[in-house]
Amino acid sequence: MPLSDDPRRIRFWRPDSAAVTSMLRVEREDRARITYSEHFVVVVVYDGAFDGWYRGAVRTHVAGAIKLKEPGEVHRDLRVHRPFTIQGACLSSEQVAAAAAALDRPLAFKASGFGPGERATTLAFAMHAALDRADASELERATRVAELLDELLGEPRTSRAPRAVRRARAFLHDALADKVTLDQLAAHAGLDKFHLVRAFRGEIGVPPYEYLTHARIARARALLQRGTRVAEAAQAVGFYDESQLHRHFRRILGITPGRFARGFAARGQHRPIAACASSPDSPHAASHPQ
Repeated sequence: MPLSDDPRRIRFWRPDSAAVTSMLRVEREDRARITYSEHFVVVVVYDGAFDGWYRGAVRTHVAGAIKLKEPGEVHRDLRVHRPFTIQGACLSSEQVAAAAAALDRPLAFKASGFGPGERATTLAFAMHAALDRADASELERATRVAELLDELLGEPRTSRAPRAVRRARAFLHDALADKVTLDQLAAHAGLDKFHLVRAFRGEIGVPPYEYLTHARIARARALLQRGTRVAEAAQAVGFYDESQLHRHFRRILGITPGRFARGFAARGQHRPIAACASSPDSPHAASHPQ
């Protein structure tokens, strides 16, 4: 049968990110396979259902669930209930070992998989989505990986490290137009990136990359009110292009940057925006930095 007529598609590639070493995707697979893993792999199931054997136990993997693999382990599919589509993200042993050491956890996943709706599953799908999105920043991708490893390697601690979070916030505002990595942010905050991501979300309510996006939108809003062109505002606050500013501006404020700018230009109003102009779902700290 010609390859073009085969409903199964298997693809391997190296993503444009240092957060993972490689990616794989299998579409519409209807055959049971035996696989050997050389890496820590986080597999998300997008469609279908199948039974898999691992370490003497059988687990049914369904759409919306995740499957986890560790180096040197064999996974055997037993039965395919419905042709399945999966995607895997490979993490290096060194990366996972660094996370385990920083978090004081065993170098092993705490389970072989998680079902739909569980926190680990939600984090894994969010990580894959960020790896797939061309406009996702390296800060977001690394944060997604760190949050997921924190969940997969053990129970979270209760420490919130507020001082490190304050340093991280200040760094993000100082580097508003720059390309920021999670490693840079953690080094400046004086806390390893795994604890910083958890503490930041606990203190602020959103992860660092989302906080940075809100802060950039707040700065862009002020520039637009003063008459700055949309394309120039996007560049000034660190977005890749005008379309990225447009997407986040509309998501956060419920209006396009062009329409926002025209509203002030029509009235000749070029003065700072009052605090009440913030979107209800915008983090207060991000829109109005202290």
